[in-house]
Amino acid sequence: MAAVYFLLLAGGSILSYTLGETLEQWTAFLFQSLLFIVVCLLIYSAIRSQRIIITEKQFILKVIGMTRHRIDFEYVHQIRKGKMSGSPIMEVIAKKGPFSKVCPVPFLPFSKSWDELLLTFEEKCGSEVIGNMELTRRKGELRTWRES
Repeated sequence: MAAVYFLLLAGGSILSYTLGETLEQWTAFLFQSLLFIVVCLLIYSAIRSQRIIITEKQFILKVIGMTRHRIDFEYVHQIRKGKMSGSPIMEVIAKKGPFSKVCPVPFLPFSKSWDELLLTFEEKCGSEVIGNMELTRRKGELRTWRES
């Protein structure tokens, strides 16, 4: 990421020099590019800091140390594969009385752990909570889960 930033800085500096821009315009460019790098670092750290915690009673998804989803096992209605913006997710559907909530949990950072997690859900909630684990490609979609 640092290499990309320095490449961007060098290219922008050369472009600023050839266009005859002032020092104020160059520093504005520098701060904008630095802001872009900070946002990218925040997104990267959010993705890397995701944790799934299983306790005796709850399933917890934490992102950047904050709890994103906390679901008691007794309220888990179904778990199935899904997609959000083209990326694979696991949809944990929680039902409490007449209310239902779909909690998207990322699949890819935990792809190696999902078999074990599904076994835990099956043990704690029963086998009926495991829903459709196969997605097919719709017309115009680029990604699919079906393995050949």
